[in-house]
Amino acid sequence: MPSAHTPGTPAGASPSHAPSPSVIAVPRVLAHLLGSSEGPTLICVVGLHGNEPAGVFAVRQLLEKLESEPLPIKGQLLVLAGNRTALGLGRRFVDADLNRLWSEENVQRLREQGEGGNTEERELLELDLELQQAVATDQPVYLLDLHSTSGASPSFVVLEDCLRNRTFGLAFQVPLVLGIEEELDGTLYHYLSSRGVTGITLETGSHEDPGTVERARAALWIALETTGLLEEGNPHAAEGREMLRRDKGDLPDVVEVHYRHALDSTSEFAMEPGFAGFQAVSAGEQLATDGGCPIRASDAGYLLMPLYQPQGDDGFFLARAVNPSWLKLSATLRRRHIERFVHWLPGVHQVGSNPDRYRVDRGIARWFALEVFHLLGFHREGPAERNLLMVRRNDG
Repeated sequence: MPSAHTPGTPAGASPSHAPSPSVIAVPRVLAHLLGSSEGPTLICVVGLHGNEPAGVFAVRQLLEKLESEPLPIKGQLLVLAGNRTALGLGRRFVDADLNRLWSEENVQRLREQGEGGNTEERELLELDLELQQAVATDQPVYLLDLHSTSGASPSFVVLEDCLRNRTFGLAFQVPLVLGIEEELDGTLYHYLSSRGVTGITLETGSHEDPGTVERARAALWIALETTGLLEEGNPHAAEGREMLRRDKGDLPDVVEVHYRHALDSTSEFAMEPGFAGFQAVSAGEQLATDGGCPIRASDAGYLLMPLYQPQGDDGFFLARAVNPSWLKLSATLRRRHIERFVHWLPGVHQVGSNPDRYRVDRGIARWFALEVFHLLGFHREGPAERNLLMVRRNDG
């Protein structure tokens, strides 16, 4: 049995039932399991949004199982509570969304100040200290960021589309969602991925769904085996994969986000009732209202994360299915470093002397410029306007 540090267990509701976004008191370090030999580090972050406690309960169940059924662990598992204050209030956040603050500039600013000006900035500083220590290793580091949704939804993985993240994400047998990092700034998984951590966000169902905790627990077992902390063939991981595979059903393997309906402080946004994550919608279909005005789907696709809660600035996302053969093609192109020749394309200009940053004039590079750069391992930084700034992902 690995040595374990479990400073406390969550209070609030029985983990055998659907977690409700009510008061949950947790320490920052929920668990720190040290294996008997060196190996990879798996960081699991739960409750980055305070009204998403399913991961907290799933971790508790995992620790109980490891206590009753000791298993040899190689490396270490570190489980961190994200927004402890918001978890204590059962709210998504108090002053600002903690999962929108992880930009390089913001983190560096807070480190230099040594203090945060609001609740979430203080939470970030505490969490950042733990993360800095965890990633200071010459062994591989993985991130599993567990979340849940306000509306009904199957499980799905969100990731920064570099090859190591893809390999990790595919192990969970759920749809992969690409491109969200081009629509959102300051997410934790994007911040750590850009620093060489192999990481994904896994949405495990709605806040109120009784199966959300079970799916989060399944994800933990899968992650432990996939990262090499547990030996291959673990029955709990196999059971978890089968559960998530059933949850996926006939949904596409991969989708790419192409539209985000953003909200601001003046929005009077309300989703139409009855929509669910990964629901197919038609072009022109009414999805919501804002100040009584209808909001319709710009084109056909899959609806992701419809907002059915008071806090949040993402009304919904729209995504298109991606042919899995494109992923195979992009992997081949990236391994052969075809991006070295991207500056030959018309309308493409390297930014300064940086070979990882390009300006793309879509008035000249008309044909699938964004898609070509995605294939080669770049993501868009900034708005989707005529002139795109494309930045190469960390595929190391």
